[in-house]
Amino acid sequence: MENFVWHNPTKVLFGKDTVPELIKLMKADNIKNVLVLYGGKAIFKNGAYAQVIKALSENKINFTEIGGVKPNPRIDKVREAVSRIKMQAESSPNEKFDAIIPIGGGSVFDSSKAIAAGALYHGDVWDFFDGKAKVESALPIYGVLTVSATSSEVNGIAVVTNPDKEAKTSMSSDLVYPRAAAIDPSFQITLPNKQTVNGGVDIISHVLERVLDGDEGAYIMDDQGYALIRNMMRIIPDLLEEPRNYDLRAEYAWIASIAHSGFLSCGREGRGDFASHKLGHSLSLLFDVPHGASLSVMTPAWARYLYEDNPVPFARLAENVFDIFDGSDEDKAIDAIEALEDFFSSIGAPTTLRELDIDEGEIERIAENASKGGAFGKLSKLEPEDVLEIYKLAY
Repeated sequence: MENFVWHNPTKVLFGKDTVPELIKLMKADNIKNVLVLYGGKAIFKNGAYAQVIKALSENKINFTEIGGVKPNPRIDKVREAVSRIKMQAESSPNEKFDAIIPIGGGSVFDSSKAIAAGALYHGDVWDFFDGKAKVESALPIYGVLTVSATSSEVNGIAVVTNPDKEAKTSMSSDLVYPRAAAIDPSFQITLPNKQTVNGGVDIISHVLERVLDGDEGAYIMDDQGYALIRNMMRIIPDLLEEPRNYDLRAEYAWIASIAHSGFLSCGREGRGDFASHKLGHSLSLLFDVPHGASLSVMTPAWARYLYEDNPVPFARLAENVFDIFDGSDEDKAIDAIEALEDFFSSIGAPTTLRELDIDEGEIERIAENASKGGAFGKLSKLEPEDVLEIYKLAY
């Protein structure tokens, strides 16, 4: 076990009817003017928006809305919100925004973090993403989660796309952890099956990025990770049959929050591998592929490329998740990869670039984009030639 510091400042309010409690926390924190941030129409259908607005009104907290945050969130929407907050502070100092309420999933939460930091920064908010600036201060965030997948409700990470620079990358800071998050699984019972699948793949992938990183000293965290994967493989198919099952939604939501909260990185040499995520980001950036779909394609391809030189973590996955015990480590490793790919296919997730309607002629362009920042990965550092071969395997 490596040394580590575990600190998660987000207060989680989990369960039914937790939105009013979240707004009461804001009132106790003397919040008076908030920016309500959301994506599309779903929050009006699932009841989340109505609950937030009602509670804000009852607690006499003023609010302004900005909608239209897209999946694979864009920097232009972040800049729009930052500009709005700054203009308000300049024109009406006594009514300046003192908090942000994201209502939605990871894209809305990620955007809110960038906005919270950018609102108190004198330069362009993209500076946080390209490494030109470090977050020094941020507005507090009180979030209402309506789509579980990314763990953004309980971490300090934001991923945003900049189409002009052909970049999808992240910023991170302890200062952008949500101060509190309401996770009411009942908001998620109306999610379409496709979203349940894509979110579920993302959750599983967050765990795989840890247990497959080659770390030899974090067995306790690995065992907890295997348990999360096994349960997700039970829950997702059941939810596809019973999408309105509250208890299944609740299990799904809490596993999502645990998976990328940083907890599974405790004691590890680094926070995980995350090469599969980076490989997937280029698909989302260039072709607007849903994040989960990019991972169900790229994670097995990445694993197939690396398992022969690094069979042990994949063999452990075989034993602890798929009950595969026969054969050498190499045999168990490839069996585990095939079992993972089969599971993704069984729930309707794509496993090849062809299924994403990406032309084979685009592979070199995708690989070049993914490699722009240099070699990446922990289990094995991926150079540009490695990246190209993995995309070829994914086709």
